[in-house]
Amino acid sequence: MTGGERRSTLAVESVTMRFGGLRALHEVDLQLHAGEILGLIGPNGSGKTTLVNVITGILAPTEGRVIVNGTVISGRPPHRVARAGVARTFQSVRLFTTLSVRENIELAAVSAGLGRRAARSSADDLMERFGIRHLAEAASGSLAYGQERIVEIARALATGCSFLLLDEPAAGLNDQESEALLERLKGIPDEFDCGMLIIDHDMDLIMRLCHRLHVLNQGQTIASGTADQIRRNPVVIEAYLGSQGAAEAAAAPTTDEEV
Repeated sequence: MTGGERRSTLAVESVTMRFGGLRALHEVDLQLHAGEILGLIGPNGSGKTTLVNVITGILAPTEGRVIVNGTVISGRPPHRVARAGVARTFQSVRLFTTLSVRENIELAAVSAGLGRRAARSSADDLMERFGIRHLAEAASGSLAYGQERIVEIARALATGCSFLLLDEPAAGLNDQESEALLERLKGIPDEFDCGMLIIDHDMDLIMRLCHRLHVLNQGQTIASGTADQIRRNPVVIEAYLGSQGAAEAAAAPTTDEEV
């Protein structure tokens, strides 16, 4: 990036989310820039998925706002948030199981405004990029779980998003599958000129993949920084990592180290 270029930015500003008397998020601030990978971590129930739901329009924040490149998108329905350049995957895979892999990806591209021919070309390129071209005509409901995860990510990218939010993409994967996922994910921001936010409990993957980490606990930000800073933060260790998790995180290489 040259000095005159400005990166696309997604900003969460003082977001609070209440459900009746329950406060799920409290004054959360977060920024995600094109070209970077941000890890969003914290204990179960800390508000991670709620925050992603606010960002993507599934929930409207009680207070605060979400901004993409200077435009407020909070309060918009999910399809308008998607048009603003924000795409996501879910904890539970949500493919159209009776459609083929190619059709799932094509449909996402068409929904983003591409014609059928361009959508098919985009789907073919994405299947090639993610090593699933041989599955093009397979029904999505017939895929192995790890393959479903890859198709869902490819489908999200078919929208031409500026920001890709992944909710536990490594959940349910074995070590070999997680390693393959890591290799596929790490090049996405540069190749697709997007920012990527990832929620996951796989600390080895998070520490090796992410440029920065943002930590939530009980709906509040308790730390933000590089992987090296976070894995040595005593507040994070007490609230989330614990002694064993801290040891595992400390042993994992980071994006600044040789992997």
